[in-house]
Amino acid sequence: METKAHVNRLGRPARRSGHTGHPLWLLASVVAVLAMIPWALVPAQPAAAEAPLECSEHTLDVTLAPGAPGTFHVVGTLCSKGPAAGKTIQLLLHGATYARYYWDFPYQTEHYSYVRAATKRGYATFNLDRIGNGASDRPAGNLVDFTVNGFVVHQVVQALRAGQVASTSFEKVIVVGHSMGSFTALNYAGNFPGEADGVILTGFLNDMNWPFVQAALPQVMYPATFDPKFAGQFPDFDYITSVPGTRGNAFYYLPNTDPGVLAVDEDLKQTVTVGELNGLLIVYDPISFQIIGPVQVVIGQYDSLFCGNLVNCSDKAAVQTYEEGWFSASACVETAVIDEAGHDLNLQRNAHAAYGKMLAWADRYVGRTAGASSEPCDTP
Repeated sequence: METKAHVNRLGRPARRSGHTGHPLWLLASVVAVLAMIPWALVPAQPAAAEAPLECSEHTLDVTLAPGAPGTFHVVGTLCSKGPAAGKTIQLLLHGATYARYYWDFPYQTEHYSYVRAATKRGYATFNLDRIGNGASDRPAGNLVDFTVNGFVVHQVVQALRAGQVASTSFEKVIVVGHSMGSFTALNYAGNFPGEADGVILTGFLNDMNWPFVQAALPQVMYPATFDPKFAGQFPDFDYITSVPGTRGNAFYYLPNTDPGVLAVDEDLKQTVTVGELNGLLIVYDPISFQIIGPVQVVIGQYDSLFCGNLVNCSDKAAVQTYEEGWFSASACVETAVIDEAGHDLNLQRNAHAAYGKMLAWADRYVGRTAGASSEPCDTP
């Protein structure tokens, strides 16, 4: 339509003048219009389509300790936008009473899925059901502690590097934990220093709000076999779950929570082992001083499980100072406090505030691809 109007305007002076000849100014105008026509009439080329998200499930064989008899299976989902080859991979470790869906939440997924955010940024992700959770095998719950979890993660990282997942060898691996997934990452990174290229600990501090925890645990947690969802599945009372209707106060900052998220969370809830619950003191374990390479700690301003004992999470400088005291200089720990968020950072309305901090840190200290340059760990 714009081309037609333009041609008509150019033609009107010749019709009004009554000239039958073709003066040079008219010929020049026609040439100019003809030069424009191919651009105007050829349909605009669409922008290059964004690569689709491609995901595949993989099962790996692991043992619970070096040389231990018996093999167990852990299951994870590999996701990437386009080919995963050459990308940095993020190994995602969920927290207690969750499974891998925590990182790819099936409700308003574009908003609440860290997997979607990370893969859109250019990373690959391997979203793992930790041993004893989800589709992974469930050994006796008293056996599954953080030392076992850490050794299993070590085997998964080795598998990712060796091309045992989707026949793709990943040169760079970032281990990303949430809550007890962060406890697992802490144990892993301390026992296998320098193996991962970076570690992100979310929903975690090297201190717990013990008055809240001691008051809440008896009200929030009970044997999974007592829960209608898991009735009869865990007769040895070695797996624990949350009492129905208690997850909101324990895991969320409710003024910033979508009730729809809470409903889905309650429906999908999983378990935690007695071995993991008995290991909560890992938050004070000096193993953290053995970690080599960049570490990020991300906490919600109103995380009731960790904030309020020795650390006021509304004071961001205090959080940084406290955490620096738990790592060596070679870890160059960096903290981020997410305003208006509770423990479950991924499931608050402002989830992308946490995602942005995590991904920006990963870009700086590791990079999205095997060949990407990164800041040295001692960069101020």
